[in-house]
Amino acid sequence: MIKNARFVPVTYVPPSRKDIGGRLLIENYNIHMTETTSKLLQDAELFGLTAMGDGTTICKYPLTNVLFAGGYEHQALIDVIDSSNHMAIGGVKDARYIASKIMPLM
Repeated sequence: MIKNARFVPVTYVPPSRKDIGGRLLIENYNIHMTETTSKLLQDAELFGLTAMGDGTTICKYPLTNVLFAGGYEHQALIDVIDSSNHMAIGGVKDARYIASKIMPLM
């Protein structure tokens, strides 16, 4: 790649940190999700889909991860759900709670 750097026009301006953390990050996310969803749904009627979830706590923030797997996509993180309100009222991240979060995404 560095060999090709000499071919870059002198008018080239690299993206700013705001562009990288903003519009380029969003564009990259959208492309990734489109490709992941496409692979996940490919032959889904033949292979079916598997829904998985788990509860985690990161830096004192209770979260619930929702993952799906299919014939050609072995692991796809679909959503990360903030479970703070549920835990604040004394709830636990048990199978019933995780299933209640996964069902609307199916």
